[in-house]
Amino acid sequence: MVDGYSAREDFISSLASRGSSVAALGTTAFLASAAAHIATAWAVFRAWRAWVLASLLFLAALATLSVSAFRSHCPDGPAGCSLDQASAADWVEGVHGISVGIYELFVLAAMLTVAIGSRRRASRWSRRLGTASLVFAVASVLLIAQTDGDHIGFWQRLWIANNLAWLLVVARAAAREPLVHH
Repeated sequence: MVDGYSAREDFISSLASRGSSVAALGTTAFLASAAAHIATAWAVFRAWRAWVLASLLFLAALATLSVSAFRSHCPDGPAGCSLDQASAADWVEGVHGISVGIYELFVLAAMLTVAIGSRRRASRWSRRLGTASLVFAVASVLLIAQTDGDHIGFWQRLWIANNLAWLLVVARAAAREPLVHH
């Protein structure tokens, strides 16, 4: 939908940027992601009374809302914006980047909470969910580390897909294996 934009080379945030012709669509995608994190936070709290995990997911949602509110600056449109060093001088861009990092920290902490918690004797989570969470956590770190190199858009999309796939796995587990019956 955007001339010259490359899903392989450009950041996803560029689509929601100030200056993008599809900013409303990109922002809606961020808001949907935040809503998915909030819904999963509510599901794990209801099913397992896991307030630490629910809080981490809720904080990840808030970080996503911050990513959405503090949008990248792409005055010439999203195509090639991620490669433009001039956009980094904008303070809003700085808050945007910090918010992405904070999102990763909260999601990673949530993944590790499940991975470590599943190893306890009286765990809320199955060991299988814990092992899957550990695999998703390692993949999340490895994928986000690739977004400083070549094909940043490709790696960022895989990173986001990894994190959202984990979210879906946790939401399904909460629906299928509740400890508290309502």
